Amino acid sequence: MEFFAGLISYDSRFRKTISALVFRPGKLSKEYIQGKRIKYVNPFRFFISTAIIFFLAISWMNSDSLKEFKSTSEVEQIENDENFNYEFDFEENSPAYKIADFIKTNPRTNYAEAVNSLEIEETVMNQLKFNFLFGYARLKESPIGFLNFLLPKLPFFLFFFIPIFTVFSSLLYIRRKIPYTHHLIFNYNQQTVFLILLFFGTIISFISSWVWLLVYVFYLYKSMRKFYNQSRIKTVFKQFIIINFYWISALLVLTSLSVLSIVFF
Repeated sequence: MEFFAGLISYDSRFRKTISALVFRPGKLSKEYIQGKRIKYVNPFRFFISTAIIFFLAISWMNSDSLKEFKSTSEVEQIENDENFNYEFDFEENSPAYKIADFIKTNPRTNYAEAVNSLEIEETVMNQLKFNFLFGYARLKESPIGFLNFLLPKLPFFLFFFIPIFTVFSSLLYIRRKIPYTHHLIFNYNQQTVFLILLFFGTIISFISSWVWLLVYVFYLYKSMRKFYNQSRIKTVFKQFIIINFYWISALLVLTSLSVLSIVFF
């Protein structure tokens, strides 16, 4: 009985959370920090659940496209392999050049074998060069494998990216002395809505992605007005700064994540 009572309670909180989050911009964040937490799902847990479901759904929906991409990649692979060590501007006979050439002819090698065969110095830098070039070679051999390796990490990337982003966004309100955790709750809720709209934008293809983007921009504006209670001009100005910083920082961090993923792939 307690199990079913818990399910009913969660279902009730889930419905109230979705209703407040989607149809009442800024309300959920404001009420949550005011202590009205029992009737809502924890924003951090709700975000990570939404992100995991979103990326799983996207992977499943795009499985046919990935198969088509795989077949195209296989056709191009021979041509790419021939130019592998020329894709990077390595000085000829440098350790990186030798490593790239060695990996091309020994695709199932490892770092120890490369060091012994090439007689290069065993250093941290050479290890990183090998890991990156080996991962890059595997990426070219199996783009689908790399995507399958990267996609499960994206929800956790977002989960840890938002606190970093919040440090910057909170500076725009530093004179109001709002606790950092309040900004954090607000940003997690905004990102949850963004993923929900992105999901609907993916499955409802006859509506332009620009329409969904404008819907989110308007939603964010209404949320900021409700949560921070500032004038329209201040809200629009800060929203412009936040959106631009978000995309620039997300692009930089995602690029770094991709490079790291290649190293450990």
